[in-house]
Amino acid sequence: MALDTLLSRERNVALLERYGNLLTAHQREVLDLYLKSDWSLGEIATRRKVSRSAVHDLVRRSVSVLEESERRLGLLAEALRQREERESIAAELAELRRRMSRLEGRLAGV
Repeated sequence: MALDTLLSRERNVALLERYGNLLTAHQREVLDLYLKSDWSLGEIATRRKVSRSAVHDLVRRSVSVLEESERRLGLLAEALRQREERESIAAELAELRRRMSRLEGRLAGV
């Protein structure tokens, strides 16, 4: 798992926002610092007075919990599906408005 890729980071932030309450306060705080505040593993380790590898393991395990929660519940996928559906409907509505405007223009010219 590539923790540092931009898409992975964005997905992990979304998972944290959706499922963060399923983590312990400690896990949430560390992930919040790592993902949202963009702290390095070393900075978090220094603040928590633990090793960098301990922070890395905590981040990996916590992200695994979030991914498993998404696999079981699918809330993030459902939100994405709903957003795509809204965008599709909005595009269709915009096209209908353009067509109506053209028709009204033709009607006014008759």
